[in-house]
Amino acid sequence: MGQLALLDAARMIEETYAGRNRADVVNEIDVAGVQAVLLKNGVLVIPGTNELSDWFDFNLNAGENPDSHGFDVVAGDSGAKWHGGFLEHAQMVYMFAKGVRPKFIVGHSLGAASAQIVGMSLRVPTIAFASPQTCRTRERMEHEGWVINLCRVDDTVCHVPPKLLGFRTIGSRYWLKPDDLNVGEDHSIEHYAALLSQERVRARVPLAWPSG
Repeated sequence: MGQLALLDAARMIEETYAGRNRADVVNEIDVAGVQAVLLKNGVLVIPGTNELSDWFDFNLNAGENPDSHGFDVVAGDSGAKWHGGFLEHAQMVYMFAKGVRPKFIVGHSLGAASAQIVGMSLRVPTIAFASPQTCRTRERMEHEGWVINLCRVDDTVCHVPPKLLGFRTIGSRYWLKPDDLNVGEDHSIEHYAALLSQERVRARVPLAWPSG
């Protein structure tokens, strides 16, 4: 098994958002607000929220169950409890990813939520940027070790759904702290790549994944 540099992963997401890597795309899905592309190098890139409908269909999937606290919580096949919108998105990506068998998975924002679930399920090395908290099962599950999350302390998305309601990320998580906090404004992948380019940050996180 090889490694994927975290900074390279961030730049692949940048290129996907900008549409500059179309020549490297060998397969893709774009169905019902779910997008993902498989690149020639075997990396599956899952971009985040890029359509207004995503916020209503996935991110703000509010349930009627009073125990949900405003977030639809559903059980997956393993019995684990998930944010319903994130699980729905991940299930569609999973069916695509299972067929194309990626070597690595990278995701950002909503794509990071999906990447956590898909990476753990398929046991594929996964790098998730700006990760929301997807899971509401306290006990650590088997195969979570395939996933690494990079989260900025000033990125609001990384703190929702809130921990006080029992939500958490899947896998390991590294908090990145910029010199100047800009709460709620530094969610874009470009800001993550900029931080990963700094030597002081690179000294605190793995340079590649799996870290070996």
